[in-house]
Amino acid sequence: MNNINFREILKLKNFLLLWVGQSLSQLGSSITSFALNIWIYQEKKEAMSVALLSFFSYLPYALVGIFAGALIDKFQKKKLLLICDSVSAMCTLSIFCLMYFGALHLWTLCVINVAAGFMNALKSPALKAGTALIVPKESYTTVSGLNSLSDSIISVFRPVLATCIVSIAGIKAVFIIDFITFVIAVLSLLILVQFPSEGRICGEAQSKYNLITEGLQGFIYLKENKGFLYLIFFMAGINFLAAITFFNILPAMILARTSNNENILGLVSGSIGLGGIVGGLLVTVLKPAKNKVKTIFISSALAFLLCDIPLGAGRAAFIWIFAAFIGSLPIPFLNAAENYLLMTKIPSNIQGRIFSLQGSLVYITVSVGYVLGGLLADKVFEPLMLHSEKTAHLLGYLVGGGKGSGMALMFIITGILGGSLSIAAYFNKDIRSLE
Repeated sequence: MNNINFREILKLKNFLLLWVGQSLSQLGSSITSFALNIWIYQEKKEAMSVALLSFFSYLPYALVGIFAGALIDKFQKKKLLLICDSVSAMCTLSIFCLMYFGALHLWTLCVINVAAGFMNALKSPALKAGTALIVPKESYTTVSGLNSLSDSIISVFRPVLATCIVSIAGIKAVFIIDFITFVIAVLSLLILVQFPSEGRICGEAQSKYNLITEGLQGFIYLKENKGFLYLIFFMAGINFLAAITFFNILPAMILARTSNNENILGLVSGSIGLGGIVGGLLVTVLKPAKNKVKTIFISSALAFLLCDIPLGAGRAAFIWIFAAFIGSLPIPFLNAAENYLLMTKIPSNIQGRIFSLQGSLVYITVSVGYVLGGLLADKVFEPLMLHSEKTAHLLGYLVGGGKGSGMALMFIITGILGGSLSIAAYFNKDIRSLE
């Protein structure tokens, strides 16, 4: 991985036009989402209101996995992306109008979020399947690095931009910026990005197409190709573990262990985004690793062992900051290697179904992980470390004591489990046969 491939990146003009437009659109949507979370919390003064918005945004991902994939493989990707972007823009416009006339409520936001969520559930796998059509196989790792880079940049700057825009120009200005990014994305997709002919599936007669039957083809393919089935289950498993702690209770643990020091939490959160940005840049500019399977499991093991365990065992800000950075660094390598295998090994006429099934399973496990992580922290581990002197004495040398020590213990457990799962899964013969 020692050759910089800037020339290869410049050759991907078609993809770069798509990437820039969609990244800007995603940034605009993310800023709006964050600003609405702030607005609803200020209106309701309840954390549950924010949780409900997130729940109804992600619910469609878990519900439409089978059928979304069948639709994606049936329709032309460019048209489908245009439809998804347009409907999402209509949802944003509806929110703006309701807010302008003072008729925006939590329940209307939840309903609109469901509609927007369905569009995102279609758009995400459609964008992956469409990328496979316009990018040569040898560049799949590079474009995955670019996608990881944009995701990390958005995660870092979304709260900053949303807060600044709302404080300076008001929340209505957020909607204007979101609409501008939508126009840029649609115009670039409509005029500049060229998709090749997509063959048989898009031309099938409507009368011969059964949505349920076609949707089940994804399950049939995975049943016959155990390597991909086990790989998808592995990805769902590590996301489940990450949702229990890293995605979920990290802010609570840091605040509990620092007497609610928001500055330290901000530095730790920023380090997560910075690690993703650096990792995305490295994946983009370096020559891809030859062994993609090994890259997936080494990256996963390093992320858990170098991040979760130090986050749990650490008792100083510099340890948490370093662990957050170094643990986020391998994630773009993992995603790039996984996307490469899925895009190159799975036939293009069924990729949409596989990507949708994968996304559906991941979102289901992540949702369960969020709920389980909160329950374990509040009902099991925190009381265990705070009220059981014997347990606190035995485990105190690992995580210390006081508030947050129970959550810290959870991080060590998920770090060990995630690292062990990554190492064990690498020796699965069906997964290794994918190389």
